[in-house]
Amino acid sequence: MERLPELDGIQSFLLVAEELNFRRAAERLNLDQSALSRRIKELETRMGVRLFERTTREVKLTEAGQAFYERNVQLLDALRDSISLARRTANGASGRLRVGYMSFAALSDMPRLVLAFRATFPRVSVDLLYSSTQAQKIELARDRLDVGFIIGPFRHPDFHTALISEERLLALVPAGHPAAERGGIKLAELARAPLVMGTMAEWDFYRQMLDAIFAERGLAVNVAFEASSSMGMLGLVSFGLGLTIFPEGVRRLRPVGVEFVDITDHAAPIQTVLAWRKTGLSVTARNFLKVCGVG
Repeated sequence: MERLPELDGIQSFLLVAEELNFRRAAERLNLDQSALSRRIKELETRMGVRLFERTTREVKLTEAGQAFYERNVQLLDALRDSISLARRTANGASGRLRVGYMSFAALSDMPRLVLAFRATFPRVSVDLLYSSTQAQKIELARDRLDVGFIIGPFRHPDFHTALISEERLLALVPAGHPAAERGGIKLAELARAPLVMGTMAEWDFYRQMLDAIFAERGLAVNVAFEASSSMGMLGLVSFGLGLTIFPEGVRRLRPVGVEFVDITDHAAPIQTVLAWRKTGLSVTARNFLKVCGVG
């Protein structure tokens, strides 16, 4: 492999090419003029080409020298950019952040915190990856996510978690439903009603949590329809095909034909927690945690 010229020699050449004067270039380099001349001579010898035409009156670039100058100016700019990028990456000001989130976090917590992060670290690329709570736990363990907004609580020896928010659970009923007129509904009435639920594939942990809430009262739910998305569930409710249960943050969507009703005999909130690995966390991810107030 051909040995490339030293960077000092190339930088010296570029300064001489800009000044077309060895004395001024030597002053800029804080170098003795004779030492600079030797450095340029060594560069020309290694390359096997003349870079300058020198007389007692002037210094000019040869055709080869001009071509070498133009390309090396670009290369030096690219080198400076790469050094700057490396420094930004080292302190987390550049790079990539992989954020997982479930449906409820998408309504407020996730976008609010991503906005705050981007305001402080605008050069970081943020990948937002929608996934169920259980799927996010797997992706975090496989190092395919840096952080995940999941339904809590979550405790595992390999992960840290932080509580981000808590919200009440509300019953969502079609407009004009008797429970909306009364202003409340009990779990037993919900259990008797046809319910619209998320699919187990997409809403696994949430479905299990709701099943546990009803089971504590000795109740079993009557699932009439399943939908994979929040929009699908809200649409089914709005047309009177059943009732459903959501955190109160769903009010932000303002779904037409749907009313929000308190569950009068259940007050435990649903938690959104942020989860991340205890080891191997990137600087970018640590910066995100600081913005979230948990790092």
